[in-house]
Amino acid sequence: MNRKTARVVGFIGKTFITTGLLLLGLVVYQLWGTGIETRRTQSALRQEFNRIITKTETSRTDGTSAFLPVTDALALIEIPSINIAKIIVEGITPKDLRRGPGHFPKTPMPGEIGNSAIAGHRTSYDAPFGNLNTVSLDDIIYVTTPKGKFAYTVKEVSVVAPDKTSVLANTPKVATLTLVTCHPRFSTSQRLIVRAELSSTTPPTTPTSTPTSTTTTTTQVVEATPPEVISDVSANDFGKWFADTSAIFPTLLCGALLIALATSRKLIRNQVSRRVTSRRASSIATYALLSIPFLVTLFYFYRYVNLLLPAGA
Repeated sequence: MNRKTARVVGFIGKTFITTGLLLLGLVVYQLWGTGIETRRTQSALRQEFNRIITKTETSRTDGTSAFLPVTDALALIEIPSINIAKIIVEGITPKDLRRGPGHFPKTPMPGEIGNSAIAGHRTSYDAPFGNLNTVSLDDIIYVTTPKGKFAYTVKEVSVVAPDKTSVLANTPKVATLTLVTCHPRFSTSQRLIVRAELSSTTPPTTPTSTPTSTTTTTTQVVEATPPEVISDVSANDFGKWFADTSAIFPTLLCGALLIALATSRKLIRNQVSRRVTSRRASSIATYALLSIPFLVTLFYFYRYVNLLLPAGA
């Protein structure tokens, strides 16, 4: 093998290794890195929701009528059996589900007559429904809104095809709760469905991370207007290729910065070697100078690439 062929083979080998490492890094980001953003958002939503509940309690005590603004913090869902306590947001688009479990917009609110449906990720974005498959029959699910704290008893756990929208069908005489997530883990080939029925209601109190008491009053539901029919598109809208087109330019920009940082390594090392006689020391100094900007840029590169991919599980 001549020198030219060896260089070509070496270049191809390095390209495959680099591509493999980048893909591995993307998988790591999807499984753990996405949770950083979601946990930060959930923390802000929790504070916002607590303020709303506190204001509701104050108005209930002094007999006044509190004005409850429409906010991003829709409700709090708690499943003690799997140690889950997350703020629910409105909507099930990829952007919505990056923030937490999402309420299907055309279904009733929790506590109302009808089938209130909530979707959530199972492996990425802090995996709010990561262990939903371990929920058992008769487990209790709590959902708190400014109108009250509603306890639901699990009646059914099933796995269905992703296009089976009948799980979202309205229940006009019963207040039900349907939780939807991908199945199995790391896949979007099926949907895991947990169906529960309202069993009791209590006035809302300032929520904690887990329920401190299961003592509740007689079942009471909130009247609601009939929900719209759920279309196939909204029921199965877990994202598509290039769903967030606004991420295309940032992705290209971060990619260009990564290439620029990688190609500048030799130039920077030559500059450092003029001041440091040891070749090993100059290499260490070069990597130290480039590591922080490279890793930060790589993190945002993965973030924007992930926004372009179809919504994961």
